[in-house]
Amino acid sequence: MFRNILACIILISCFLFTDIASAEAMKLGYINMRKVFFEYKKTKDSNKVLEKEDEMAKKEIEAKAQEIRKLRDEFDLLSEEAKEKREPELRQRLKELDEFRKSKIEAFIRKKDEMFKEIKDDIMSVAERYAKKNGYDVLFDEAILVYSPEKYDITEDIIKELNK
Repeated sequence: MFRNILACIILISCFLFTDIASAEAMKLGYINMRKVFFEYKKTKDSNKVLEKEDEMAKKEIEAKAQEIRKLRDEFDLLSEEAKEKREPELRQRLKELDEFRKSKIEAFIRKKDEMFKEIKDDIMSVAERYAKKNGYDVLFDEAILVYSPEKYDITEDIIKELNK
């Protein structure tokens, strides 16, 4: 929402603070940032890394859960007196599993956020360089546009630059 308002203010400012002749000479372009993000090779590579790490974490969690299931099965066979003695151990193992699961989820989210930020920074940097190199005055994200002719779409050019 804020991005949309900001983009509109910038666009209006461009036209208000320049005379009509120079406004017509402005070189404008837009990028489908979502498409660029998902077609960027680094995004695909990062997703593969995240998927592998997620699989490994799931296997570790499942192995720990299996140990607890085995402990619980053994626990069910014990006498009431023996159950009372072993119950704290079972509770502790369940607590450890829960903490382990939470730590894996938090680490995954942190890594995903770091990768996302790095990719976003790459895209913004390449788009800015491309705009300067090719004489663009203003670049927009397609998401904020209501309408624009396709001739202003430079999405594919940005994807090519990123994937070089």
